[in-house]
Amino acid sequence: MDMANAYSSWIAKNFPKAHIVFDHFHVVKLMNEKLDKIRRRVVGQLDETQKKQFKGLRFIFLQNHEDLCEDARDILRNIREQFKPLGDAWLFKESLRSIYANSNSSYHARIAFHRWCAMAEQSGVPELKQMASTIRDKLDGIVTFWTFHHLTNASMEGFNNKIRWLIRQAYGFRDMEYFKLKIFQLPEISCVKEI
Repeated sequence: MDMANAYSSWIAKNFPKAHIVFDHFHVVKLMNEKLDKIRRRVVGQLDETQKKQFKGLRFIFLQNHEDLCEDARDILRNIREQFKPLGDAWLFKESLRSIYANSNSSYHARIAFHRWCAMAEQSGVPELKQMASTIRDKLDGIVTFWTFHHLTNASMEGFNNKIRWLIRQAYGFRDMEYFKLKIFQLPEISCVKEI
């Protein structure tokens, strides 16, 4: 599940023996949101000429390091030198991703997350401190990802997106039984618009 308090509180109340697994996608997504908040704060402090130079660079910060072209890496390197909080936040995002890529067990992941949180708290960047606090608060559910062999809810979220697509295509359904039948038919339907 995602890290919303309402979900985990409801599960803890109604299924006290259940193991909660916070999907790694949602952890990295939350970090990307913090990074974007830092970017907006930094850009808000610039003059108009500098703001124009930053225009269109948002996705460079949100892309994964391995997906950046050489020009984007150069731009990022220059920005990191001039705007330390923003550069630090990008490095923290990448190091968070590397925990998921390199940890072999929940034990190693827990150690890596504790180290990550300690460094984020020492950074002095408010958004990174908030992220560290969230990770510490949700750590048991985050490391359970390794306990259950990289369990993720991606397929369920993909299917939910297909249901939302179906509702948009029909502009809503008045007959709930027909709607249920259409949901059962969804695995056979392509959501990609043919040209």
